[in-house]
Amino acid sequence: MMSHTTASELSGAMQDQACQWIVRLRADDVSAADREQFALWLAANPAHRQAMDAMLAMWEDLEILNYRGESREGREESIPARRSDPDENTAAPARYGRRRWLGTGLALAASLVLAVLLAPGLGLGPDTQEYRTRLGEQLAVTLPDGSTVKLNTDSRLFVSYSASERQLTLARGEAFFKVQHDTSRPFLVTAGNTEVRALGTAFNILLTGEHSEITVTEGVVRITELNAPDARPAHSELLYSDQRMRGDKAGLSAADTVDAESLLAWRDGKLVAHGMPLGALVTELSRYHPNRIFIAEPDLTQTTVSGVFQLEDLDSILLALEHTVGVRSVTLDDGSVQLIRAPL
Repeated sequence: MMSHTTASELSGAMQDQACQWIVRLRADDVSAADREQFALWLAANPAHRQAMDAMLAMWEDLEILNYRGESREGREESIPARRSDPDENTAAPARYGRRRWLGTGLALAASLVLAVLLAPGLGLGPDTQEYRTRLGEQLAVTLPDGSTVKLNTDSRLFVSYSASERQLTLARGEAFFKVQHDTSRPFLVTAGNTEVRALGTAFNILLTGEHSEITVTEGVVRITELNAPDARPAHSELLYSDQRMRGDKAGLSAADTVDAESLLAWRDGKLVAHGMPLGALVTELSRYHPNRIFIAEPDLTQTTVSGVFQLEDLDSILLALEHTVGVRSVTLDDGSVQLIRAPL
């Protein structure tokens, strides 16, 4: 179990360095060289990341992140994002919800600093922001127009707003979008070989490699195939509430009806299984936990599992499997978890 490191537990020198970096990276004249040096400093010592986390938490608690006198009204639990375009149509910077580490409760700020402060130096355009989560982490973000995004474990999202459109790219992982209706600025999300156009709605995208899976919980979206072969036109389909569609290089699948709330229970830190094969359950759990989980006996992979599980509590999940489907877990010396048939 990881624990939160407070500022008082870190050396004064590291605290000072972290504060200096926060100030420097928020300055109007911050350079690409500054960002590069910050990245090197952060990577040089794990304690540097802890110092950055602790100092950001302390600054936020003292409400002095706004040291340049900008209003904090309506921006609780947020770090102001840099803006290079004063056009009022681009609205205010996004707001960040508390990061949630499944199983640890640790709010890690350093990766957030990297996403917001280094994004201008990544060749993504001056108004592009990047949001990331690590394994087992979730992050809620309020976008400039009031739309919200919740990122699931190990995910990466780029957001670029302009006066004419709201363009997002899910580069990895999973995200749930609740979109504010604005006919003058389309809300477009690219994921793999698909583009999703929201029509005032709420939907989820799971991207696994080049395969995307779109699930709608409210309203309607239009899904369009990208990079279609020259031999045929690109597919474009409407998807409605409680429907799911998949996309990859081969095109779009037919829509199927799903229980969207159960399928997307990850938003509440849960996994809902209805006759789920054990192999699929293990694959899903591996998205949230760093230790390898594997089935030692191949014939167990199709054993079906049903139940509602707390994603953060792997031990309880493994215990439930032993009691309900007769699958025992063995933790090996390297920390990996082996699943075998429980003795009768």
